[in-house]
Amino acid sequence: MSIERLLSELNESQKIAATHLNSHVLVLAGAGCGKTKTIIARAAYLIAQGISPDRIQILTFTRRSASEIVERVKMNLDDNCNGLRSSTFHTWCSSIIRSAPSIFGYANFTVIDKEDQVQIFKIARGKKETGCFPLAAELSDLYSFARNTLSSLDTALQKKMHRFYDQKSNIANIMKEYESRKRSRNYFDYDDILDIVATGINQDEELCKWIGTNYDHILVDEMQDTNPLQWKLLEPLVKYVQLFCVGDDAQSIYGFRGADF
Repeated sequence: MSIERLLSELNESQKIAATHLNSHVLVLAGAGCGKTKTIIARAAYLIAQGISPDRIQILTFTRRSASEIVERVKMNLDDNCNGLRSSTFHTWCSSIIRSAPSIFGYANFTVIDKEDQVQIFKIARGKKETGCFPLAAELSDLYSFARNTLSSLDTALQKKMHRFYDQKSNIANIMKEYESRKRSRNYFDYDDILDIVATGINQDEELCKWIGTNYDHILVDEMQDTNPLQWKLLEPLVKYVQLFCVGDDAQSIYGFRGADF
């Protein structure tokens, strides 16, 4: 399928968005309105316009979506998109850290998943009575909520687990124990991966420029699902790349600025 045929399958608004150049673009549409088709068309259009595929980074919220988007772009360009990168935020940040160990100061580390995280919290929690204290899975969720929303433990407890607020001191100690156990084993959880890169590029302009100048375009699927930590990661890069974000207009978009749509 050619790029012309792909664009012909879009409605007028989708086509305008997919082919708009020279500024950031935010596409808002409801469920079932072709947002994924639009981001696929955008990637294909950029490549057809001469943008090297390896200068485009697509960010999604699942590995399956990342893989599907690349495959569908390939279908429309007869596989002429070698180097096109599509990944989750976590995979992208992990690859950035591993590509520059001397800059970030982390040469060897292991990324733990949610299940591993819960197991460490289970050890840190010990044998506290169920019902009077959060379970390990609840502690894991609370920890991630605080990290992803850039919130203090106090704020996170009030918003997510107010019934355990009187246990704040004990919960804080468990959080410290969790962090200590991670550090001693060179473990990073998904929140660490995002935070390391986001903090780095906000504090070091040369690092931000180094990352930003590796890309011409960053395309973000399901923008409404981004959280403050992910936006902290994206926002400094707008000086160096063009952002193209698609999201559901029934959901709130966190702090997007400078959009045309």
